[in-house]
Amino acid sequence: MYDSNLSEELYARAIGWEILKYTKEYNLHNLARQIDSDAVALLGEIKAILDDPALDDPACFYRVDALVRAFHRHSLTTDRHEEVD
Repeated sequence: MYDSNLSEELYARAIGWEILKYTKEYNLHNLARQIDSDAVALLGEIKAILDDPALDDPACFYRVDALVRAFHRHSLTTDRHEEVD
């Protein structure tokens, strides 16, 4: 008889060991620098969007849409959908 719980536990354990081995070999400082760099780039885009007079409309739909697109360009999800094409 096949016990899926035991199988899942064995897979989880094997995957856990592989991840642990990988993180020991990986330079986490490089990862932190990359994350910091990506965050600064996104903040720069957000500031440019907020300062862009061409995106001026009374309800700020154009700005919100541009912000959502900036998040999507950086592969960050948001529940907000795009308002305009």
